Amino acid sequence: MAKKELAKFQGKGILLNQYTIKSPVLKWEKLEITLYEDSLLFEFKDKKIEVELQYVEDVGAGLPRRAIEVAKTSLEDITYHSSITYKLPESDKTMIGFAPETSIYGRKPIENFLRKLFYALLNKKEVKVQYGAIKGGTVDPNVKWEDGYLVFAKVKSLLSPGEVLAVAVLEDGKPKVYNLFTNLESIRIKKKMVGEEEKDVLEIKQIKGNENITSYLYVEPRERLFILRYIENLTKYKNVVKDLLPKTEDELTSEFAAEEFSGERIKSELEKLTPQEQEILMALYTGISSLDLPNMLNMDVDEVERILDDLIEKGLVTLVRVRKEVELSEKGRAITNYIVSNF
Repeated sequence: MAKKELAKFQGKGILLNQYTIKSPVLKWEKLEITLYEDSLLFEFKDKKIEVELQYVEDVGAGLPRRAIEVAKTSLEDITYHSSITYKLPESDKTMIGFAPETSIYGRKPIENFLRKLFYALLNKKEVKVQYGAIKGGTVDPNVKWEDGYLVFAKVKSLLSPGEVLAVAVLEDGKPKVYNLFTNLESIRIKKKMVGEEEKDVLEIKQIKGNENITSYLYVEPRERLFILRYIENLTKYKNVVKDLLPKTEDELTSEFAAEEFSGERIKSELEKLTPQEQEILMALYTGISSLDLPNMLNMDVDEVERILDDLIEKGLVTLVRVRKEVELSEKGRAITNYIVSNF
């Protein structure tokens, strides 16, 4: 029996994992994504990848800097882009960035596809909700946890017709819908007792009429992230959730590098560097191309190449192309950050 197709995206894409992101031949390619009820099919020119939805870890996260740079160097138009991150069993985490063929299409093709994808990932997922637990600053003692589920409710609006994410509960055997993700004032993650356990819940503050209403929503961590990404990507309340979202892969990698080479350890690394090595690191840090280093620093080409070889050996820069075109590694960036901040 053929699978039911829910949506399709056609444009260009880039496949990113810990191996490809360092590849000198990394590039954007023609890509078609097909969304089925329980899986995604990514079709590049010479590769097909099928991913069950249960292995999708993130949607709509910012692309690593390297993916943006690759697009710029090849004059690719990725003004509007998005991403899907997945991790298959016994495999590495992979992010696939995707964009329309050209920005003349605007962001609509992405949003239309994401809307269907979020539906597939979130619709009918179980939640617990305390709707209107605080109204106008007063706690309502009658509001208890209710069992519910996520739904996509139709909106009667000429400005934004369609369906929006909401929460439904059963009342007297009939569904009652709480529009938790409209008129948002703030959202934060808070510890709260859910049954007999303390858990992370979303504290959602809304403005309804002239009254402030605070509600609480418990949902599994994976679906909680998808809800936050839905708000970020498909509503006007992006700024409300930005502090709750994971950092980009670049920021996380840099953080790990900074943690690994911090304090006394980073000082120890600095002591091993010659003044010329530090000068070259600083030049690369400020954006000077490694090919321009001899002229900029008034150094012999062979001497610069010898120093670059030493820096590559120490793991502070990585070779991008054979002709000694290099860029700072995460370790090199962390150490140079330290130099800038402390000297």
